[in-house]
Formats: sequence, C-alpha cells, structure tokens
Amino acid sequence: MSKKILGLHGYSYLETNRVVHNSSIALLDDRGAVLFATEEERLSRDKNDGRFPSCTLQAWADDIPSDIEVAWVGTLKLQQMMDNWLNFYLWLKEVQSLRGMVYFAGKFFEYFVIASKELIFQQRRLPPHLSSRPCHRVLHHEAHAASAYYCSPWSDKTQLVITLDGNGDGHSGSIWRAQTGHMDCLATLPYAHSIGIVYTAWTEFLGFKAHRHEGKIVGLAAYGNGEPLSKKLLSLLTWKHDLPYFNGALSRIAFRKFSAEDMRDMVVGLKDEDIAAGIQVFAEVVVTELVQRWVNKTGIGLLALAGGVFANVKLNQRIMELDVVNNVYIHPNMGDGGLAVGACLATMARQQEGLSPRFLDSVYLGYQITSEGAQAAIVAQGLQGVQPVNLAYEAAQLLAAGKVVARAGGRMEYGPRALGNRTLFASCDDPKINQWLNDKLQRTEFMPFAPIIMAEHAAEYFPAWKPEHIAARFMTVTYDVSAVAKKHIPAAVHIDGTARPQVLRCEDNPEVHALLKAYYKITGVPALINTSFNMHEEPIVCNEEDAVRAYVAGGLDALICADWLVINKQGYTLK
Repeated sequence: MSKKILGLHGYSYLETNRVVHNSSIALLDDRGAVLFATEEERLSRDKNDGRFPSCTLQAWADDIPSDIEVAWVGTLKLQQMMDNWLNFYLWLKEVQSLRGMVYFAGKFFEYFVIASKELIFQQRRLPPHLSSRPCHRVLHHEAHAASAYYCSPWSDKTQLVITLDGNGDGHSGSIWRAQTGHMDCLATLPYAHSIGIVYTAWTEFLGFKAHRHEGKIVGLAAYGNGEPLSKKLLSLLTWKHDLPYFNGALSRIAFRKFSAEDMRDMVVGLKDEDIAAGIQVFAEVVVTELVQRWVNKTGIGLLALAGGVFANVKLNQRIMELDVVNNVYIHPNMGDGGLAVGACLATMARQQEGLSPRFLDSVYLGYQITSEGAQAAIVAQGLQGVQPVNLAYEAAQLLAAGKVVARAGGRMEYGPRALGNRTLFASCDDPKINQWLNDKLQRTEFMPFAPIIMAEHAAEYFPAWKPEHIAARFMTVTYDVSAVAKKHIPAAVHIDGTARPQVLRCEDNPEVHALLKAYYKITGVPALINTSFNMHEEPIVCNEEDAVRAYVAGGLDALICADWLVINKQGYTLK
C-alpha cells in the first residue's frame, strides 16, 4: 500500500450538478491519521458545492505526493446500482401508481447515465500525476460508517455504528457491528424509507432550503406543539426487521414525489412552529426507537454515528439520554463533507484487513491562516492592525465591554461547526444579541447562538455533561442548562432550556482557551457566544482575505486575524 491515500467526494461530469452536495477531499497517512480535510465550498465560496473539488485539489497540490492511491465515494457499478434501485420497487408495490412506475423508469435511466458519465469523467478530472494512480471506490454509507468507527475514541471497544441521511447509493441508513478494526454490516435502510428525506421535505414545505436549513427547523420546533403532526406521521410507520418502514402518504413524502397534497392535508390549522415541532418529534421518536432496538439486539451500548440526520443536535441529546446507551461519538463532519475521510479509512481497512480506530482528537484540518497573510489582507483593505503582546487579554477586554470580536486564526475547522478558529465571539449576557447580530449578518435563525465554555466549568453550567462526552467537544449535542447558566449566559440558552456547547480543553485550542480564561478573570463567566464567522448564505470564511472582507461587510467591532488585532473605531456596541 502507498504511504498516503487521497479521498475524494464530488461529481465531475456536470459543473452545475446539485444531486451531490458538500464535495470534499482528505489526505491520510498510512496509520489512518488525517493530515488535512476540507470541503470544496470553503474555497469555491459556493455554499454546499457538490461539484468535483477542483479548487481544493489545486490549493493543496503541493502537499499531495505522486505515489498515493485514490479513494472515491460512489458505487458506479451497474450491478450494485440495480440492487440499490430495487428499493424503488418496494415503494411502487405500496402505492401501486402508474405515474410512479413511469417516474421510476425515468429516474433509473437518469442515474444510469450519471454513473456512466462518472466512469468516464472522474478519472480525467484528476491532475495528471494522479490520474494513473490506483483508484478504489467506496459505497456512500460504508464511507459514513468508516468515518464514525475509525475516528472514534474507543479503539479497543466493540461499537454499534449507525448511519442515517437522505440518500446515498439507494440507501438512507445502515447498521454495523464494529470491533477489532473490522466493520460488519447488519442491516441497511432503503431510500424509500428515509428519515432524512422526510425531514428535508418538511423543511422545503416550510419555505426553507434543502440540505441547508434543516437546523432552522430544529430551532423553530421549540416554539410549537408537535403532537398533532407527529401522531399522523407515526401512524403511517411500521417496523420490519427492526427498521422503520413508511406506508401510504409518509412513503410518498419520503419519495419526494406526488406528496404536496398529502402534506397540506396533514397540517390544516397548524402553525409553522407546530409543523416544525411535529417533524422534530417524529424524527426523535423514530431514531431513538431504532437505537434502542439495535442496542438491545446487539448488546452494544457504545455508539458511533454519522450521516446528515445526526447534525440534529436535539436528536443527539435524546439518544445520549437513553438508558441503554453508554456513550455516543458523532463524527464531527457527520454530513457528506465527511465522506472523503470515510472513503480513505474504508479503503485502508480493506487493504490492511482491518484498521485500528484512531481518534480524531483535533478537527483543525483545513487552511492555515498566517501572520504574513493576515497583514497583507488587512493592508489591502486599507485597515490598520496591531500585534498586541497579550492578544487574549486585549480581546477579552473588548468582549467584556460588549464588543463583537471575529477570529480567524490557525487551521480551519473540519465540518459544519465553527470551533474557535473561524468564529464570532461575543458576551452571552444579553438575549437580544440573537436578533441584532443576526440582522447585522443578514441571517434568519430561530436557535440562539451556541456557547463555548472552558471544560473546567462545564458541569456547573450543564449538569448532565461528563468529561467522557466526546461529542460536546465538537458542538454536536445539546444539554439541559442549570440555573447558573440561565443567569450568566441567557443569550446562549434556547426557549426549551437547552444549549449546544463547545466544551473546550486547553489542549484542544490553547489560543482560544486563553481568551476564555482572560474573559473569565474579568467577568467571572467562563463562556462566550460562538457563532460561525460568515455572512448570510456564505460558507464559513476560509483564508485571510475572506476574513477581512467579512469583517468589513458585517461592520464588526474587532477582528483577530492570526496574531493581528483590528479594531473598528466606528463599530456598534452592545452596551
């Protein structure tokens, strides 16, 4: 096997393709350590970009050796494609629809054409020094599962791996037993019974964008009554082989075809927040039941999770609270942006006949901000910056005075969460910040901003948190908050009394931990608001130029870019 392996996810044949989203690349060494990983959108600046990751490959060209192997996500084999698309037949048997049959035939032909074109064009899009390298292909849900298991913190433990998303290679989920470096698939969930697609269908029904605004539904749900809609949806669900199967109107919604009338009939008299609450309750009931069934069936209480459904932080809290669950690891880039890493790991496991999990303890795996680059970007915008002797203290002083401080430093985060290196920081003491800062950034959000908190104080603010809760390091789960939290960080507490913290240890990010520590010494509060550093509908900032441009466009109070500090003398203030 070669010393390193390059993982790729993204379509090449059509530059405007939106069938795939969150293209990505990753480079791993022969031990399974991730050297870098990032999504195409961060460099192309096209949100959820699903095209072939040309920008990313070009940017990292000097770091990719010629003696590597390549792992692609996708089946691209006619026999596998036919097996997967037989899932549609299951749906057709239920609805007995002529127009459904016609639609199925057209869709099968469309995907056959896609697969054929990909076989021709994928290899051609690689740089010349890579196009002749050995190429391995990994199925969508195998890649998700590999990203969860082989990056988990329990290398010597048997784990139950569960993947759930909208659709990948004809499936919407899978269940695996993982132990001693091997994964064995126990079951797959057909595309026709996709929890992810049902959630996305209701997201679009409420006027939001698919694959982008599902998080808004999670936030909006806290304001509504989910019982009426969830009861209707759950009445259309049965369990077969310990998997959820959809019937009637629910099946049509999952199929995303011929379902608009069904959806309108289900929500007569309901407000938008009731609809959001209904689909959230439905997802929580179905997924927690799925988890309980398979934990009981296998006797395995350690969970490793991946797939877009597990971007739902409230759902993840419900899973963690189950009595049968011992602990949960959620791959930090749980959506399709994590498939490139998963493809590499699955390929390595095949070649080595097993691969010991290697904990992905740091997710700072992207573009590196430099002091020289920061200075050039600041000067190019006609701004003035300084290099304070104690940058953490100076920034903490600004934050304590009610200023909003953007930070772009170190390597960019891997995954959808800003975890301190591409972050907007602010005080958590005024709930009104959720409205005025969102207005400033042209965002429409229903959840409050998330807090970042020193690990030393996490239990005081989130009583259910424990040091072994790895998921909280990556902001992938909510917790019920304490009275202390409601008093000191009200801007980070949702209407239902929960918050989604990033629990930060000093060793995880010393620079940001120093900022929190300085702020704590000044205010007595060990937490700050942490929201992603980006303007509305833009990806999180990547490089120095992105950061300075977003800082200026947002009219923010201050910017930390590498070791430089820029202060907007005309900036707005909270107090």
